[in-house]
Amino acid sequence: MILLGSTGIGKTAILRMLDKLEERSHSVELDELSLSYISNSDVIAFLSELGVPLDHFFQALWKHVICVEYIKLRYNISNEEKSSRWFQGLRNTFDKDTAKKRALAYLEKWEGKFWISVDETVKEITETLERAINTNFKGELEKFSLDAGYIRKLGQEKRTHLVQRIKSFVDADLLSELAQVIRLLSEYDGNAQPSHFVLIDKLDENWVGTSVRFKLIRSLIEALKSMRKIRNLKTVVALRSDLMEKVINETKEDGFQSEKYEDYIARISWQPEQLKTILNDRINFLYRRQYTKDNVFIEDIFPATINKEKLVPYILDRTLLRPRDAITFVNLCLEQAAGKTSITKTNVTSAAVVYSNNRLQALVDEWRPVYPAIEPSLQMLRERTASFQVAELSTSSFVEALFEALCADQKYQADPIFREVDKIVSSSSDLHVFSIIQTLIERWHLAGAVGINTSPQQPIQWFYKTHRKVSPTTLTSSSKVRIHPMLHAALGVR
Repeated sequence: MILLGSTGIGKTAILRMLDKLEERSHSVELDELSLSYISNSDVIAFLSELGVPLDHFFQALWKHVICVEYIKLRYNISNEEKSSRWFQGLRNTFDKDTAKKRALAYLEKWEGKFWISVDETVKEITETLERAINTNFKGELEKFSLDAGYIRKLGQEKRTHLVQRIKSFVDADLLSELAQVIRLLSEYDGNAQPSHFVLIDKLDENWVGTSVRFKLIRSLIEALKSMRKIRNLKTVVALRSDLMEKVINETKEDGFQSEKYEDYIARISWQPEQLKTILNDRINFLYRRQYTKDNVFIEDIFPATINKEKLVPYILDRTLLRPRDAITFVNLCLEQAAGKTSITKTNVTSAAVVYSNNRLQALVDEWRPVYPAIEPSLQMLRERTASFQVAELSTSSFVEALFEALCADQKYQADPIFREVDKIVSSSSDLHVFSIIQTLIERWHLAGAVGINTSPQQPIQWFYKTHRKVSPTTLTSSSKVRIHPMLHAALGVR
């Protein structure tokens, strides 16, 4: 249910193909769901800062949205008349089933709105919660609105008591009603229907405020598991690897573990031959449009080897095996050779330098939201050899240099690693130096900047190839780190 991969690997392309090829599909437009209403709600802000778990409420919102989109798609509900007719058929089927009464009551409440935009129902569900909190906790809410530090000033006992009282207004009923609705829809459809696809993309864009974004994404993943009971509903969500990592980091206090979701994840990966086919198709398209109707392949216009390395491996070795990387590299080569009759080795190596600088910046931009200090930490690899042992970094002088780099800009100090480095430098102790190095290497590996060899018997492990994290505790002083070739020119790697 989750298409997971880094930026440029083809998640959106896959969803677009599904939407194009599957007649029964619908793409959910996140910016039309009015989920921004939630992040702008004073009540939600009050509950979040107080520490009231909103997981069940957010899960209920997602389940409601997906159920409504599925009903509209499955039964072609486009107006009030069709909505009423569908619900009447549902009532006729289950009216005598006492176990389905709550589900029927829930659907009856909303059936007049199935045919209109779902954003109004999102607002209405949220407003219902807001009214309940306003009615029962008006005094606390007013104090919160007038004093930004009100929650922090509350004593632990009063805060705990307040959270327990409020939880009863947030939990349970809405989620249990939707669980019954999902069960009812599953029974009503049976098993013989074709698949209906509800597609969700652009979770990395500004569809909701950052204050609740990660909790909403975690709740979406949780909600997806329940939706599987409707067998002919296929909900497919595109999610960037770095965003998944951020969700884990931001919600781990609630017990979120990515390992629990591996059964629901499809990690996108490409083989070199597939990427070569894409490059040939693209070159064919460009040259057929401008110059010739004959087939033109990459070997026809590029030199056969670059620095004694075959052309295609040379290009792909400088990518994270993603279509966008390979296409960008080839486009830069074509730009370098603009106005010339052929592409020379010099054009390719010049393009490689530009490409390397672009990739370094792209890597920083991609991972900065997860690791605010990713930029200065990658600069610590500057002018090193392409492959080195972990022991080379495990020195107090390296940590001091890292500390200076992190102090250069206040935004770097938002990274948790800054506090750890600050402790070591302030105490003049080498005790935890190695754990800092382990953490750094784990980050670089996850971002694709380095490969790791934990022992001489093991091959170099690249996360973008294996999709397996390397635990920091498996790194020893003799473990080897290899800097990815795409960064060599940008970092002056020897």
